[in-house]
Amino acid sequence: MSDEIYEDEELDSNNSDAGDNGGDLKSLRRAASGKKKMEAELNATKRELAFAKAGLPMNDPRMNYFIKGYEGDMTAEAIFEAASEAGFIQVQEAPKDNAVNAAAAAQHRVMAASTGVGYEGMSDDAAMAQLEAAMEEGGIDAMLDVARQFGIPTHIDG
Repeated sequence: MSDEIYEDEELDSNNSDAGDNGGDLKSLRRAASGKKKMEAELNATKRELAFAKAGLPMNDPRMNYFIKGYEGDMTAEAIFEAASEAGFIQVQEAPKDNAVNAAAAAQHRVMAASTGVGYEGMSDDAAMAQLEAAMEEGGIDAMLDVARQFGIPTHIDG
């Protein structure tokens, strides 16, 4: 009988181990499932960060299509280049300063207006040098004053 008791105790301990193992397996499966979810979330966050670092307009609804379909290198440079090549963003040159544009246009008008005009006691090269010096020192207004002294029309049709 003592053998029977020993066998019953052994069966009970095996069953309790099986119950514990079953619980351990469930816990391990839950942990593995949680780990997979966290890894997926981490990868999605890394991906979103890479697109944000690339300077893409994330509030543009068209960008969602690009983000979902992009499978290239996850560096900001590669993402930006791919987005511009695919036409999702427009690469713009640095905007020029309006004052610089206005100055260049004014200088161009003065130079165009002065072509072929003779100046009393002054060569064309000397007159141009004086106009350029006035532009560098005093800007557009100073250059226009010199142009007026030479009799060059300076009105701006607008």
